[in-house]
Amino acid sequence: MGDQPNYGQPMQPQSAGAKWGPTSMGMESHIAAGLSYLTPVAGLIFFLMEKTNRFVRFHAMQSIILGVGYIIWFIVIGIILPIILGVAGGTADAATGNTGAFGLGGSLLSCGLVCLSWVGGLAFFAGWLWGIISAFTGKYTKLPVIGNLAEKWAGGPAQPAF
Repeated sequence: MGDQPNYGQPMQPQSAGAKWGPTSMGMESHIAAGLSYLTPVAGLIFFLMEKTNRFVRFHAMQSIILGVGYIIWFIVIGIILPIILGVAGGTADAATGNTGAFGLGGSLLSCGLVCLSWVGGLAFFAGWLWGIISAFTGKYTKLPVIGNLAEKWAGGPAQPAF
């Protein structure tokens, strides 16, 4: 009768990260994995400090790749392309209505660039949110495009501890 569950009593919840086993840092794996998404630097710290838990290493590497990708995206879309468009487009002449070398095409290109930067920024935010939620809930979720690369660099797929 000692093996019988106490019917009517609430079940003891199991931690979301318990199935991934212990970490070498003394934290629960889902907490360490979730915290690695705070910044790319936090991801790098967790990746370098965690030696045994592939779940934490995977999520840390995925956050690093996502963060570096966003930084590259920001530099290209937010800094380099506007400079190129500004130099190539010239300045508008209020007296003649001339809008520079590109004219209407330059305006449409600028508008498309702004839309592209917003869509890309939202995509990175959605990936970050998806990653942080899956990490904190103890799910091994590979983000599109970068998930397989993160898994490879983290040492292979994570295996549950039991």
